[in-house]
Amino acid sequence: MIDPKAITTYAQYNEDIILLALLHDTQKGFYVDVGANYSVIDSVTKLFYEKGWHGINIEPIKSLCEQLIKDRPKDITLQIGIGDKVYKEVFREYRDSSGHSTFNIHQKQQHDEIDDYIDYTVDVKPLKDIFIEHKVEHIHFLKIDVEGFEYQVIIGNNWNKFRPEVICIEANHVSKDWRPILTKNDYKLFLADGLNEYYVAKESWHRTEGFAERVIKLDYHALKQHQWQSWTEDSGLLTVLNNMAEAQKLEIDHLKHKTELLMQLSMMQQSWPRRLKRALYGLTVDWFKYKKSIKSKK
Repeated sequence: MIDPKAITTYAQYNEDIILLALLHDTQKGFYVDVGANYSVIDSVTKLFYEKGWHGINIEPIKSLCEQLIKDRPKDITLQIGIGDKVYKEVFREYRDSSGHSTFNIHQKQQHDEIDDYIDYTVDVKPLKDIFIEHKVEHIHFLKIDVEGFEYQVIIGNNWNKFRPEVICIEANHVSKDWRPILTKNDYKLFLADGLNEYYVAKESWHRTEGFAERVIKLDYHALKQHQWQSWTEDSGLLTVLNNMAEAQKLEIDHLKHKTELLMQLSMMQQSWPRRLKRALYGLTVDWFKYKKSIKSKK
């Protein structure tokens, strides 16, 4: 049986568990996801959306945006890129590997072996413009996964005015070092797991207290999305099999009753000639007795 305390985690590398451990006491918070990608698979924000949070999803790929809009009606989803200024940029979408899709020219060159892609122009805006346009007041966490375009994203924010409490940034495609910008703006590296780096604002550093204990508990109760799906499918299959077994039991009981009736009828049919013979014999005996009695009276 599934653990009643289990939570479904969707992120590929436990990003949602780490962020939840840092922001554990926040109810209905606000997130910004730059490079949102899928609405469910490997999503860092899906768990939070299920907990009542909402936020802004930024994703240049049209089909993924359409799915986000459908699955996240309470979110704001924008099909744009994020950079250091307002302009248009050629975006490369890899059809069978959306996670590699990028604006970055160096990343495009590194994936020369992938020939199933399309290039198209996308509007690019700085983060600060997005926050002003949508009247953003407080950001609990900012997630950045932009395949080598991190520097342009980070430099395009007004860090004095818009200060996410926590930043989760994929840091394995660093084309230009953005870390000094965060350090200069009073963000401190809290955790690096080989793929992502987590920065916490100076004024929110208290959130790191007790993190280790919380993340261990959350991870213990975490159920990966594919595990939940498998469990749900198995439960559904068990229900179907149980229903089939019940139906077969009813059918067997019906056949058993029918067989008993047939056996009774067969026995009656087999005994009927004997009964008839005995009855006729009895009538014959009685007839002769009657005739004999009549003769004796004469």
